[in-house]
Amino acid sequence: MICGITRVRNEALIIADTIAHYLKCCRHIVLYDDASTDDTVAIAKKVAGDRLTVIQGTQWAKVRRPEETRHRAIVLEEARRLGYEWALCFDADERLHGKFPEFTADGYTFRLFDGYLTEHKQAPFDGELASLPRMWGPEYRDILILFRVSASRFIGDGNRCPLTAGRIERAPMYVKHYGKCISVEQWEETCAYYSTPGWPDRYRDKWTARMGKAIHTVSDFGQPLMTWNDLMDRPDTWRSL
Repeated sequence: MICGITRVRNEALIIADTIAHYLKCCRHIVLYDDASTDDTVAIAKKVAGDRLTVIQGTQWAKVRRPEETRHRAIVLEEARRLGYEWALCFDADERLHGKFPEFTADGYTFRLFDGYLTEHKQAPFDGELASLPRMWGPEYRDILILFRVSASRFIGDGNRCPLTAGRIERAPMYVKHYGKCISVEQWEETCAYYSTPGWPDRYRDKWTARMGKAIHTVSDFGQPLMTWNDLMDRPDTWRSL
């Protein structure tokens, strides 16, 4: 019923765990590889076998925002061609926590929280991202992640979410985003990526200012950090971004 769709580049460290995680809820995955220079694609194919379709990008574009939407449009179109009713759009550094909805609406938002490295919680990745001991900020974004293929299309510039016609509901599903907390090295690589001239000034300024600040005592928005279990038990602390 569900086809996972994603775009990746140089995710060899975590891609095996990513593919294994999403194959638990997706019958098939369509992956756009953005000209990776490591073993991302080979590892993904080894894990997924014939449950994976890879669309190989061959040229790295310096202007990044349009590429992100274009790639997602390509993988959604492939899910449509394969005949899937639902698409689940994920990034390699995201893990799901919670329950899927009843599939009665046309799209569902999942609530995403950022994880952080702290002085005492920065153990290295050991093969399973969801098991990493990390702290979490109370800030969240409700992101349209699960949507009916026939009602959806990606348009515009730099959009993570498609334009989906019909009724959109929030699902009882949460996303643990590890993009800021895999390692200090990964944090610095992320800062460098978003600080390049290919991004608008607001992205570049924000991520340039974050360089050298991987270890946190509070969230990037100044709020106290919590364990994941404590965060889930304290919805009164959550703040929408």
